[in-house]
Amino acid sequence: MKKLKSNLIVIAFFSLTFFFLVLRIFPVNFSCMDEIWNFQNIYKMYHNGLIYKDNNVIVTPIFFIIGNFLFHLFHANLTVFRFYNVGIYLIKFVLIYLIFRSYRIKRFLAFLYTSIWLIIDFPYISSGANYNQLAIIFCLIGTLWHISSHSKNNYHFIQGLILFFVFFTKQTIGVYYGLGLFLFEIIEIRLNQDFFKNQLQKLFTFLSCTFLFLLVFFLRGNLGNFINLCFGSILEFARSNFHFSWDTFEYIIAIAFIITFSIFVINSEKISAITQKNAKFLLCLSIGMLFNILPLMNSYHINLSILFFYLLFIYIVNELLISEIFCTRFHEQLSTVIYIGIILALFIKIGSFYFRDFTTFEHFDKSHPFYNVPISTENIKKINNMTQYIKSKNSEGIQVLVLSYEASMYMIPLSINNGEFDLLFRGNLGYHGIENIIQKIEHMKNTEFLIFTNAENCFFQESQDIRDYILKNFEKKDEILEYSIYINE
Repeated sequence: MKKLKSNLIVIAFFSLTFFFLVLRIFPVNFSCMDEIWNFQNIYKMYHNGLIYKDNNVIVTPIFFIIGNFLFHLFHANLTVFRFYNVGIYLIKFVLIYLIFRSYRIKRFLAFLYTSIWLIIDFPYISSGANYNQLAIIFCLIGTLWHISSHSKNNYHFIQGLILFFVFFTKQTIGVYYGLGLFLFEIIEIRLNQDFFKNQLQKLFTFLSCTFLFLLVFFLRGNLGNFINLCFGSILEFARSNFHFSWDTFEYIIAIAFIITFSIFVINSEKISAITQKNAKFLLCLSIGMLFNILPLMNSYHINLSILFFYLLFIYIVNELLISEIFCTRFHEQLSTVIYIGIILALFIKIGSFYFRDFTTFEHFDKSHPFYNVPISTENIKKINNMTQYIKSKNSEGIQVLVLSYEASMYMIPLSINNGEFDLLFRGNLGYHGIENIIQKIEHMKNTEFLIFTNAENCFFQESQDIRDYILKNFEKKDEILEYSIYINE
């Protein structure tokens, strides 16, 4: 009976978490940013587009493969895509809870620590389902596997499998996760025979799975495109898209403090060997994952890294202090008060997001790919005007390319796949991608190129070189909405 009650409490907690995720994700207003760009890539796959060959996807493919499966299982629209996001975050919070429980943290404290991270994560949840969060899920699975099974004979083989899933969800996070594992083992067991044996075991599983994956790409004639897009422009992406936001400064201070604090604790003789080892693993993993902040140093990307510092800090503080404080006869009453406070805080956050303005939203019907997502009347008019214009031009045999970050807003409803032209971002186009695009544009006839009339409307990752080439070499024909229409005479 006690175990049943315990299980019901866990189910109730994550049911409430699911409820808050739905409240946070589904009312978010339509905007042409990361959510729509990721949705478009999966939508192209759903309509028989081959990833990498027909899409300029620059990360490894597991996120998109799962999304395509969900679209075929349910329906290819933004409502399903948002449920994909709910599922990713729900699994993430379940894993965080399980990690705390695996560290023998009391259940009500594990709920508390998971809830605190839910509040920290809350502003970023609305950015849409994405490969970063899915890769973090696999990293959390790897952390849980380390806690529960680091002494088992098959530990390194399974860890190599997890590393494969991380890498093939997002290659850079895979490298950072692998770096964290490497740092821990080189510190823990030094450079001896066991160390090299462990690395070979992980490498064997990783390379075996990678070979099968690459074989599928080769048989589908997509291996070259995969290598070019995922690895050919990594340096260009890092070099041309470096961005620093001052709202990350407080996170950086927090990270510096946690690293210093944890090193001090690890070197202390007052903690147990098992606590020292667990803290050392989390510290090494956190340092590896810290590289996630590059090159886009904004609050979202630093949030990806700080999760592991959060796990480290909470683990140490709980071991040293909090578990003793809560081991009193008043802990149940105190935890109840805290939970009520967290629930109220989440409702206040929801209110701050959705009641600060009173914009009227509309919705598309069930047959539309943007089904049931709140969208402003202004955006509906833009979509209708632009799609009607593109249809009329296509009927005349003229192709229309919207060379801006908004292209997906018009091409998705038309089910048109313009390949790399739908997202001309620096570093998203493979090796020498911008030069190759300019060469293609130079020879394209019966094509209209739409660029923002006002350069200030451009997204910071868009290629200025492509825009300058069109302005210099093509003739302006007309305007539509915020766009100037250029043609190659």
